[in-house]
Amino acid sequence: MYTNPTPALGAGAATGGTLAATGAASPLWIFLAAFAMIAVATAILRIVPRRRRQD
Repeated sequence: MYTNPTPALGAGAATGGTLAATGAASPLWIFLAAFAMIAVATAILRIVPRRRRQD
């Protein structure tokens, strides 16, 4: 079981690398993903130093 990885690799290859159909396109999940992306973007904008104009 622990010395031969062939059955585990075969099981992973048999699925074709696809995810289960869990209704990932529901509006709630799209809203949560958009909120998370906006939160990440605003956090990055707060961390990255701003350029100052030289007068």
